[in-house]
Amino acid sequence: MALKRNKLEKFLKNSLDVCVYEEIDSTNNEAKRRAYADCTGVTLYVTDCQTAGRGRHGHDFYSPKGSGLYFTLAYPLRRASASIQMITCAAAVAVCEGISALSDRKPSVKWVNDIFIDGKKVAGILAELVTDASNHPTAVIVGIGINLTTAHFPAEFAAAAGSVGDIDPNRLCAEISDKLTNMVDALQNNSGKELFGDYSSNLEVKQPVNSILEKYKKLNFVIGREILYTDRDGTHTALAVDIGTGGSLIVEENGVRKALNSGEISVKLGMMNEE
Repeated sequence: MALKRNKLEKFLKNSLDVCVYEEIDSTNNEAKRRAYADCTGVTLYVTDCQTAGRGRHGHDFYSPKGSGLYFTLAYPLRRASASIQMITCAAAVAVCEGISALSDRKPSVKWVNDIFIDGKKVAGILAELVTDASNHPTAVIVGIGINLTTAHFPAEFAAAAGSVGDIDPNRLCAEISDKLTNMVDALQNNSGKELFGDYSSNLEVKQPVNSILEKYKKLNFVIGREILYTDRDGTHTALAVDIGTGGSLIVEENGVRKALNSGEISVKLGMMNEE
């Protein structure tokens, strides 16, 4: 089913500016370009084809025509910076809840930003801060890419990639966008209106900030499992034990606990290695 602006706006409960593209390099790139000119309201950029999709740490995000849903939400900032990691956690919750609301699938999260179903990655999230020429924050943008089907994926991607199945992309995009915007509003209210601008009057649901982390923790399949992570001292094996304040991953290694705030991890699930 094709993406249509009128259908998206019909399903949306919050008042967002909607921009739909047949093809674009990257919705995050477009959000950055537009953020410099217009930072007054929440804007949704959406497409079903990216020619230069991006993931975290500069990785490419495979996003061909007819296979997925790719969109970015841009939230204006005023004077303060934003917790990119906390917003990423909120986005992961919104994606999982959106998929579950519209299907019988049971998605889960691999810290920090990957969504899995049945051991395969179905979605990724990339949150970025936009700054002006003086390096002052002007907006935070949240890019989300979801595989609707992997029928035409090349073999090197198909082995590790999953899909959400037969879901109307217009309805799925609206469902996730509403949920994330409500959660961002909760974060704004917790941190002060200067953090995300004053656009909250038309938002429906106010969610306690703590509930975002609680939901994120419950959805996370790495808790209680051994992981591999790499830092400046090399590669380590540790036990993932909790999600900390702000969305960090608490790990225990040789009886010592520490918080991971960024980076890549791998998790062994039986004989399967989640990269």
